[in-house]
Amino acid sequence: MELDGIYENMTLRNSLPQAGKGLSQQYCNLGQNSNVLDLQVKTADMISDALLWKARFERVNASIAALRGQNEILMQRLSEIYTVYKGSLYYFSCTEKPWVDAELTCVSKGSHLTSVTSVDEQSFLYKKANGFRYWNGLNRREDQKTFHWTDGTLYDEAKTKEFWITGEPNNNNNNEHCVHFSKKELKSWNDLNCESSLKFICKWNCESSGLCNEIFGHKH
Repeated sequence: MELDGIYENMTLRNSLPQAGKGLSQQYCNLGQNSNVLDLQVKTADMISDALLWKARFERVNASIAALRGQNEILMQRLSEIYTVYKGSLYYFSCTEKPWVDAELTCVSKGSHLTSVTSVDEQSFLYKKANGFRYWNGLNRREDQKTFHWTDGTLYDEAKTKEFWITGEPNNNNNNEHCVHFSKKELKSWNDLNCESSLKFICKWNCESSGLCNEIFGHKH
């Protein structure tokens, strides 16, 4: 009996290392599984972050596309009221004002009502005006006799004679001292009462004002 007991104890002792080895392996496996789980969690977090950034990037791209579309619309509208011709920038107003108010509006923008110095410029302006009435800077308000341009350009009566409508200027009722474009043709000038409300055209020099580059993003 004693030998049997001793044998059983020896067998139990011999089996303990094997059992301990099994438990150790299970613990190692558990640690490995834990590492795998951590890696899976981190991978899932990275994928989630990537998806979030992808969504943000797509929203940014959509915003950029929308801004580009708005910019194209804005540039189209700008080109309808601002236009450049041979080194000058012109603003064609949408609102109507008496001549003095129109000139003051141009001055507040750093310009004057437009002058006309050549047949080419006259042709450009009356075509752009498209038959609508626009004030220009020619007037004789000071002495009611001598025309002059508000921007200081010398008025050449002989050179601009062909720009007047036949029979103009007639100074009707002796109170027409301001000039406007009235027709879509070379002979489009007419003198009119300065209190009349018309659209108007402001003019800048592109180089000295720097506005052509500022508005359109490139030099003209």
